[in-house]
Amino acid sequence: MTVTRREMISRGSPHQNSHMTRRSILLLLVVALLAGNLAYASLSGPSAFARDFDQNIARFPLAASIARSDPALRAVFLRETEEAFNEGGWPAANGALNMILASEMEVYADDEHINALDRAELATLLKLASNPLACKSYLLAGSQRGEFTDAAQEVADLGAAHGAAIANGFERRMKGVARTQASDAEIAAVETQLRLGPFAELTRQELGAQSRYLGGNAALMCSAATKKQLNLLSMDSADSASASRKRRAGEYDIDIVEVRAKLCREPGNGLSCS
Repeated sequence: MTVTRREMISRGSPHQNSHMTRRSILLLLVVALLAGNLAYASLSGPSAFARDFDQNIARFPLAASIARSDPALRAVFLRETEEAFNEGGWPAANGALNMILASEMEVYADDEHINALDRAELATLLKLASNPLACKSYLLAGSQRGEFTDAAQEVADLGAAHGAAIANGFERRMKGVARTQASDAEIAAVETQLRLGPFAELTRQELGAQSRYLGGNAALMCSAATKKQLNLLSMDSADSASASRKRRAGEYDIDIVEVRAKLCREPGNGLSCS
């Protein structure tokens, strides 16, 4: 049978048909891979950390209660603690949870609870002053259960003060009390005031140590923080609480994993680094 040129063009040459077949196969493979990936993502579901989150957070009754009462905060707890856990294990995850609770709840607490918390923080600083590296670790990473054994009672009292302030702040937040919204300028003004007095003025060396953060001299950082805490508590109680809320509203934006990793390389840091 004779095939005309027009019929050959309409049917396609063997080379063209082979090319089209390969393209079709490749397209089918791409579609299959995409479908497979979507199915795997759907079947794999949440991570092991997310699946066990409610069980793990139950070890912290106050945090668990807040998470049950506020789904939005629960999502924040989960996201931030899982990220910290993946990079630094349980110590980092617990540190992240403590910072979130403090930054999200303590700023709502009343004057009495804020002042009590500031007094407990001062007592901890004074006790840790004899171990500057531990004092620096507390300043930059906070405290967790089992850390800073030389100041065990002060840390326990501080933990109780944190818990009371967080519980009070959460209760007031649920009742509609407004959060302190401090601008960067307001926070800077408070820090300037606390550097100058009224109890004691910070030295140039102490200011330099604070500005160097992780690289700052531990003893100077500790003495600077202690002076500022004394200056804060030397104010009228209402002014002291107001200034403290402004500081707390802006002081928790740190990379806890990086901070703990750096501090854990320094002997005598007082942290749980295992």
